[in-house]
Amino acid sequence: MEEGMAGGTDGFLDHLSSPGLGPIHRIQTALLQELQDFAVANGFVQLMPIMMSPFTDTLSHDVYPAEIRYLDIPLKLTASMIFHKQLALIPRDFERIFIVSPNIRLEKAEIKSSANHLLEFSQFDIEIKDAGMEQVMDLLESLFVQVFTNLRQRCAADLMALGRDLPDLQRPFPRYRSEELERRYGADYYRRVSDQATQPCFIVNFKREFYDREEPGRPGTYRNFDLVYPDGFGEGLSGAEREHRYDDIVRRMEDLAVDQGTFKSYLAVAAKGLLPRSAGAGIGIQRLVKFICGCRRISEVCMFDRSVASEFTF
Repeated sequence: MEEGMAGGTDGFLDHLSSPGLGPIHRIQTALLQELQDFAVANGFVQLMPIMMSPFTDTLSHDVYPAEIRYLDIPLKLTASMIFHKQLALIPRDFERIFIVSPNIRLEKAEIKSSANHLLEFSQFDIEIKDAGMEQVMDLLESLFVQVFTNLRQRCAADLMALGRDLPDLQRPFPRYRSEELERRYGADYYRRVSDQATQPCFIVNFKREFYDREEPGRPGTYRNFDLVYPDGFGEGLSGAEREHRYDDIVRRMEDLAVDQGTFKSYLAVAAKGLLPRSAGAGIGIQRLVKFICGCRRISEVCMFDRSVASEFTF
């Protein structure tokens, strides 16, 4: 496989002539169908994505602002649909939802790696009303096992063309606590776990965005998780239970110095007690394609390069 796109028009044309481009995109097409089929078979309703809003995911790291104005209304481009997923579960007959959601995150090149981060990417987003994080992790295990089993058969020729032998995923995936891993490996535990793992694994308990639920009665412990791919492919998805009580949301906002004025409409709904208890996750589609296809740079699986520090030739 190529090491990534070279700069300029010639680099783009070389990328288009890569023999792996066709197999990668045929596998991506089959993957998207498998993800959607699994969701529908498990009672999920598909929503259309939202691309601009008065507020979006605050994220747990700095990015360049992605903002526009419509008339006199300042709008942010969607970094994730986390808040809209919560709001969409307010109707009584919506229990499980999914979205194939485009996201814009203008990452800083000094913080994020071009091997695994895109400025523009898509997530397969799910959210389940009245669920806990264990229920979501169990469902994700079932999804990954089914998808990999089906792709191994559906995409055998394209996987062979890429020289990729898909791992045989076995449930349950290992589950670790972040604080225990940090004690064992130090601050670089994330990379160490991914490098050493032979199966996808979950890591739980991170202090990050205010909407990830804090464990009741255990301050500083959080009901959230990441899934890490094996063989050094790194993080594949994040998920959590959600803060849904007004007082807890405000407390978490104050703890993280989040501007409450930006979220006034969201907080107004929370103050009425209308936000349901829920949990969910977002799977990075291009990262999953990268893992399935055995590519080491995320630009390899993209028709048009949007990796960190991209030259934006097209």
